[in-house]
Amino acid sequence: MTPLTVDERSLEIYLKEIAELPQLTEEEERELIRRAQAGDKEAREKLIYSYLKFVVAVAKRYQGYGVPLADLINEGNLGLLRALQRFDLNRKVRFLSYANWWIRQAIMKALHEQSRLIRVSPESRAKLKRVKEAESDLMQETGEEPTFEEIAKELGVSPEEVKKAYDIAIHEISIEQPVYRDSDKVTLADILDQDALPSPEKAYEERERRDKIREALKILKPRDRRVLELYFGLRDGRPRTLEEIGREMGVSRERIRQLKDRALRQIRERFGKVLEDFVEE
Repeated sequence: MTPLTVDERSLEIYLKEIAELPQLTEEEERELIRRAQAGDKEAREKLIYSYLKFVVAVAKRYQGYGVPLADLINEGNLGLLRALQRFDLNRKVRFLSYANWWIRQAIMKALHEQSRLIRVSPESRAKLKRVKEAESDLMQETGEEPTFEEIAKELGVSPEEVKKAYDIAIHEISIEQPVYRDSDKVTLADILDQDALPSPEKAYEERERRDKIREALKILKPRDRRVLELYFGLRDGRPRTLEEIGREMGVSRERIRQLKDRALRQIRERFGKVLEDFVEE
């Protein structure tokens, strides 16, 4: 059986082995999850191994920031295992959609903890600039590349300080350093910002809430429904004031308030506390 951990030396073999693993149907997936969560180790292994290819695909998106691909894959596999432990079969979502968040979170944690991200201060950058200028001046004078000791003497600092400045230049993998991904130039800061997503549980709850709101709106008359859609910005994400809605619909602000209150009262009577945060505005 293909191992769940891999190193750089065996990475090529690992990728070939998992490429041959079969895909699961939705029915097979749910049955394996049910058995795995009940303690069936064989079902757990079959489920996890069937999705190792997906972990690799996610891990490859985060290459170029100082963490070897094998390490990213290993962390992603741990995220996959966590997802299986937490997945709720009662929710109408595919396991892979749920696991994606856990895989990415595990990989991003590895980027923070394992990569040599050196946050270079303005003072350190200034020191490096002076070292580079001294190096350039000495090369023009002697025609040869100067040693750390010669640069240190020129600047009146210790050779250790010069070496430290060069170490920063060599090893810096700044979160603002651009890396090309999918033909686009992005930075680690860009990716971490994009991936600061809500947990799958919160995303699921929000989706359920939106579905309930859409269901609630169906009981309203078209005019009342439109008032609420505009007032809460349900269609375009931009809530309107009563006055704005009145101008758009050609009626007074007070009339819009009456329509809004009537619509919310109908929803409250039908759905009660299910949409409490929606109707108690």
